[in-house]
Amino acid sequence: MREQSIEKQVSEELTEYFEQARQLKCPPSMKKNLYAQIGLNKTRQWLQPAMAFSFVALSSLGLVWHNHNQNEQMVLAQAERDMQIAMHYMQKVSEKTLTETNTHGIKPAIIVPVSKSMAQI
Repeated sequence: MREQSIEKQVSEELTEYFEQARQLKCPPSMKKNLYAQIGLNKTRQWLQPAMAFSFVALSSLGLVWHNHNQNEQMVLAQAERDMQIAMHYMQKVSEKTLTETNTHGIKPAIIVPVSKSMAQI
């Protein structure tokens, strides 16, 4: 019983002491010494946030640039695949003889307009 009352008394005294300490303002010289001990100087407080912001900005810019270049490469790779398919198809069509070619399909659509335009020249 006595231990609890002593602990309670100590707790009340500490609470009262800290409440009084909160109400007092810290003197400027003490604040300056405290900043020096911690390693914070008021003159350089802007440097660390500025460096952090510039690091984040450069990182995000690098990611955006990388993503943009990757998208361009994907578009170029898709175009290259499409071109290879088209060239393969054109090669297969050109390997056919004129008798195998459908005269009512591809040949009149390509050859006739070209021959008409050559006749006009």
